[in-house]
Amino acid sequence: MSRTCGSHPEPAWTTDVNGPAPPLAPHRPLWPTLLCCSVLLAHFIGAIARISNGFELWTFESLRRAQAQQGLLQASPLAATLSDGSRRTLWAQGAAPRAFLVDFIYTRCPGICQALGSEYQRMQEELARSEAPVQLLSLSFDTARDDVPALAGYATQHHAAPAQWWIGVPAAADSQRLLGELGVVAVPDGFGGYVHNGAIHLLDGNGRLREVFDYDDWPQALAAAQRLAEAAP
Repeated sequence: MSRTCGSHPEPAWTTDVNGPAPPLAPHRPLWPTLLCCSVLLAHFIGAIARISNGFELWTFESLRRAQAQQGLLQASPLAATLSDGSRRTLWAQGAAPRAFLVDFIYTRCPGICQALGSEYQRMQEELARSEAPVQLLSLSFDTARDDVPALAGYATQHHAAPAQWWIGVPAAADSQRLLGELGVVAVPDGFGGYVHNGAIHLLDGNGRLREVFDYDDWPQALAAAQRLAEAAP
């Protein structure tokens, strides 16, 4: 039986070529795809953040080393309490020594600080033979816990000789300012310790940061410090 206008008309787009376009398929919502991509991106960023300690020890470390080589980082003069209980003013204008090799520690540190201590002991032995006007300096940033007995214990553990190697702690405000001036990272690790830079910093007698070395590059750091000390007026 043929169809008529009175019975079940065909859709307009099948009977009139000049009529409206066929209806489009319904749009699928984009939010599930966007949500999936966001989750994957968050996991990726989280993984990179863990590897690089929140990106601080990856991108920023390269930047501050470049700034050091350009002479852009300067430590302000400050006073530190040393392991023998004495007070020492650092980086006062025109004061000796002419070159410092500085690391930043906390005495309870079970890892990188112990490795730094071993390298500083080796540099101390070299300096005792050469008598170069270079001062080794380990500064604690754990100002709440590292008192004189704690500093003295660290000094004894690593056989530090005050003639070549000072171990000290500044006041809390001075310590925070110094870390900021030199771009040193020291953040709580959530377990009572810290994640921090394990590097050797070469400063001149006025507190300008000249170069940053990895701790296992201590021979290069010591040679650079000796050259700096000999060139100083």
